[in-house]
Amino acid sequence: MGYEELMKKITSVRKSGNGDRFEPPEVDIGQQGQKTVINAEKLLKYINRPTVHLSKFLMHELTAPGQVDSNGRIVAGGKFSRKLVQDKINLYIKTYVICRQCGSPDTKMEKQDKNDVIKCLGCGAEYPVGRVK
Repeated sequence: MGYEELMKKITSVRKSGNGDRFEPPEVDIGQQGQKTVINAEKLLKYINRPTVHLSKFLMHELTAPGQVDSNGRIVAGGKFSRKLVQDKINLYIKTYVICRQCGSPDTKMEKQDKNDVIKCLGCGAEYPVGRVK
């Protein structure tokens, strides 16, 4: 079998996948007075990212003050719809989890010097990502 035939076989096998191997768990979003409480513990374990990183991203995107409480939940100042918060979480996954090169969700984030770097466990790509403000 030649190179071209092998490449066609590989791409046809990849395309035939049903594409739902990466299914992040639902995030529990609730309201407590004038605050939005986001319990993302299962999601963060699934995507292998720290709570503080997602919290900073959400606070920046929602333009709201917030913190991580003693139970590991993200508490944002203000009332935000479930859809808005979920859209921001999906943006986080696209930006900080999915590999830019191959689209694999199998990545890890590391600090190199003072920069966050995404390393893909699928294709081996390595690239810096911007800091969360």
